[in-house]
Amino acid sequence: MFRIIWMCLALLGIVQAQNIQEIISHSLENHNSLKSIEQKLSGFDEEMQLSRNFQNPELSLSIGDIQFAQPLNRSIEPMQFTSLTLKQKIPYFGKRDASSSLVRAQKNVVYTSFEAAKTELVKEIRLTAYTIWEYEQKLAIVKESVELIKANVALANMYSSSGSSRHVESMSMELSLSEMKIKQSRLKSMLPSLYARLSYLAWEEIASLEIEPQADEPKSLQEYLLGLKNNKTYKENLAKTEEKNALVELKVLDSKIDPFVSVAYFNRESFNDYMSVSVGASLPIYSSESLKEQRARKEVLEAGFRSKDVYEKLKSSLHQTYATLLSSYEAYKIIEDESLPELEHMLELAGSMRKNTNNLLLYTGLLEKKLALTEQKISALASYKRSIANIEALLGETQ
Repeated sequence: MFRIIWMCLALLGIVQAQNIQEIISHSLENHNSLKSIEQKLSGFDEEMQLSRNFQNPELSLSIGDIQFAQPLNRSIEPMQFTSLTLKQKIPYFGKRDASSSLVRAQKNVVYTSFEAAKTELVKEIRLTAYTIWEYEQKLAIVKESVELIKANVALANMYSSSGSSRHVESMSMELSLSEMKIKQSRLKSMLPSLYARLSYLAWEEIASLEIEPQADEPKSLQEYLLGLKNNKTYKENLAKTEEKNALVELKVLDSKIDPFVSVAYFNRESFNDYMSVSVGASLPIYSSESLKEQRARKEVLEAGFRSKDVYEKLKSSLHQTYATLLSSYEAYKIIEDESLPELEHMLELAGSMRKNTNNLLLYTGLLEKKLALTEQKISALASYKRSIANIEALLGETQ
């Protein structure tokens, strides 16, 4: 019965464990930070319709020639009237198209910021997940180390009477055991906060992870550099430059006058009614529009310089991250292909000679060295995967 219960609990744990791709997919579909940007994007549909509309017409009611002697008498003379006037401003040709272009450019800025937010979210999920994996693997190594040191302490205590050096060696092991327990406690204390952060990033409760990281040979730096222009932050800055260009086009057209048409109907009580039609326009004689255009052009230059600066910063960041990637990969391969195989061979030799105390202590010492190398391998692999996550974010990856 207990065996069945244990198997059910184990299966439940497997079901709850999630891999990184599942977490990323759920987050991209449900995270509120992305949903808020999506709502902002949808608002541009109405903004686009507004950009095509004329300004609202003006309707006015006038009562002219009110005589103070007889203010209510509206039939004293022909000049007395009651009028209803409708005035409509007509935008200069091309202004509505320019307004629509500006709205499209603004929407593109928000869209690229949305893509940048997705990329950042994916990156943070990967970084947090690989850090959790690293700490959990290290915790398992520390647990093995604690058990091994305890065995060594017991072994040293058995032969402590053979000399003071044995006693000192035993005390040194006790100190190592204390250090390992402190390390174990620190790793345990950090995991809950990391899982809490991952749960926020995933927008769901994450209790366990299923990760089996591999270290594939890195691509060349040049290949990564070719994809750098897909960076979402860089694209967002390019979109801002296009927005400024669209604004310049609108400011250029603002210097063109917008005519208006006014139609009025005049009612007279004792005389014939009549209509009047007026046509007019604003006069841009104070150079305000020209100054606004010049300011908008300077903003285009500013945005262009900022885009170039962002690209150079991204290139520098890619070089630094790639250096970390290579360093981590090389360390991992040295430990995996050279150090650990050599140590395994030494363990086989030492294992065949475990007949006296010295050889037994040598064997357990080699086991400690193996655990230390395994921990370094875990750190190198985690660093490699985090570097890959950073590079993928620089290249605009969202999966």
